[in-house]
Amino acid sequence: MMMRKNDQGKARLLLLGNATQAHLKRWAAYFSDNGYDVFTLSLERATDFPTRYRKCWVPGLLPGFIRYPLAVPQVRDVVATFKPDIINAHFLPNYGVIAALIRKKPWILSTWGSDIMMLPEKSPFHMKRTRYVLERASFITSDAEVMTKRLTELGVSHGRILTVPFGVDLSVFTPRGGEGISDKPRIVSCRKLEHVYNVRTLIEAFPIVKAELPDAALTIAGDGSQKKKLVGLAQETGYRDDILFVGDVDHDKLPALLREHNIYVSTALSDTTSVSLLEAMACGLYPVVTNIPANRDWIVDGTNGTRVPPSNPDELAGAIIAAWRDMPSRIAAKNHNEGIIKKRADWHQNMALVNELFQRIIEEERGLA
Repeated sequence: MMMRKNDQGKARLLLLGNATQAHLKRWAAYFSDNGYDVFTLSLERATDFPTRYRKCWVPGLLPGFIRYPLAVPQVRDVVATFKPDIINAHFLPNYGVIAALIRKKPWILSTWGSDIMMLPEKSPFHMKRTRYVLERASFITSDAEVMTKRLTELGVSHGRILTVPFGVDLSVFTPRGGEGISDKPRIVSCRKLEHVYNVRTLIEAFPIVKAELPDAALTIAGDGSQKKKLVGLAQETGYRDDILFVGDVDHDKLPALLREHNIYVSTALSDTTSVSLLEAMACGLYPVVTNIPANRDWIVDGTNGTRVPPSNPDELAGAIIAAWRDMPSRIAAKNHNEGIIKKRADWHQNMALVNELFQRIIEEERGLA
């Protein structure tokens, strides 16, 4: 399928999203590498964005529901000069609102998880805003079946949704050599330090793990509003020296970090397809994750990982201990997960589906011109 092109031979894609996020950087780089002229607008400042990028200025102290709509005039100015063939807004309450307000079609909403699974339930205002944006998007991308189900409950027809996980770059996220199993229990969490990811439960479980596995060590990668509380909690466990907080890790350094560990833990209370889970699976780690719908799409309990009840330190600790002591199961899970990731979570294969959607929408728009 041929794309409508500008004078330089490239279709124009305007991205709206948080330019500090690794997912958006990967997304922008993919489309730039695949022949698009990509321009990104963001209210967040980025220093290493892979495509043309501009920061929209709005007063920083205002609440988000006011700040983002204030950027609409600046976005309209860019639309008038850049003349995008397609607009792609990431995360509904912020950039989805902007795209809905500028009223330029076609535009695609890419949902990220909490914007659909949690925020609409906060208040009647949040629900009304969600429906307003969803009704105005030309098409919506969803990274999990559980989120697609929720979108349909919010009134979006299946015909306007493409369900595809973000995926993993399999040339980068690869297992360690040999069996990929360290001689000591090394546990890692790569979730943001926010309430929804419930890293507190992992820290509370760690003393129980240490009582049975004295050589165990825990790495917590990620940052967030709960970091100070979580560091304090780690201090209270008496094992602070064995709990390493490394902050946000650059995406290109994440594979090496993962390969230093052998058990991956996610204690999320709510989620869609977790890219960090897929990356850990690709690197050969044994997953111990909460028994929530999104994780059930990827982890069969006892086959390629372990699912535990949310907010239960005892159950979590028991699962970690059992996983470490059962090396054959860890090796079997590693081999099983390698096949799952290759089949369902290859970044390039999955993004090709998004690219096909964009091309089709551009061609349909050209046919109407």
